[in-house]
Amino acid sequence: MIALYNLEPKYMNIALEKIRMYYEEMKEQVVDYLPLEHQIYDKIYCSSLFTYTDKSQIPDDIICGGSGFDLTTVLPKEIECMKPKINIGFTTRGCIRKCSFCIVPEKEGKIEITGDIYDIWDMQSKNIVLLDNNILAKPKHFKLICQQIAKENLKVDFNQGLDHRLITSIIAKILKTIRYKEYRFAFDSMNYESSVCKTIEILHKNNIKWSMWYVLVGYDT
Repeated sequence: MIALYNLEPKYMNIALEKIRMYYEEMKEQVVDYLPLEHQIYDKIYCSSLFTYTDKSQIPDDIICGGSGFDLTTVLPKEIECMKPKINIGFTTRGCIRKCSFCIVPEKEGKIEITGDIYDIWDMQSKNIVLLDNNILAKPKHFKLICQQIAKENLKVDFNQGLDHRLITSIIAKILKTIRYKEYRFAFDSMNYESSVCKTIEILHKNNIKWSMWYVLVGYDT
């Protein structure tokens, strides 16, 4: 019996879902971890997204990984290639930026395409969450993803935000073709003030009147 231990159960842990899919395909029983049943499990996998999550009570015989532990432990290739259709996931990994406050360049490296909507979507839900860190850095791929979203009439959440520096009139027109939760962007430094204003202007010209902006406070100010 395989047990999966999500240290942040509020968040879907894709690594654990890949492990679940792999072992279920191997006809193994996979369950969520219960401390009182620790001794009956053959293997226990634990994953954490955040370094601040308490890890003091994790037994030594548990296999641990995720950015909450370190950035070097990775899944075996045969598990990493699993594509659980849980309506949340990545179609690209990595980023073209090297922001000093961000772990993505070290964790994922240069941006590369890893899949499309049909690798994530369960073919039933009308909502999908994309975790791509900078999907606009692959404009042809972004257009394909939006075409798939529009074709299936899905409502998309670009959960990690969109790079406002890569917004053009063409991109804005593509965004208008799809249903979306809300468009999120980052205003990480006052150095970007002019490009932020330019992006808002482009969005307004293409009838996107509402957008949400993350503001990084106290980092270099």
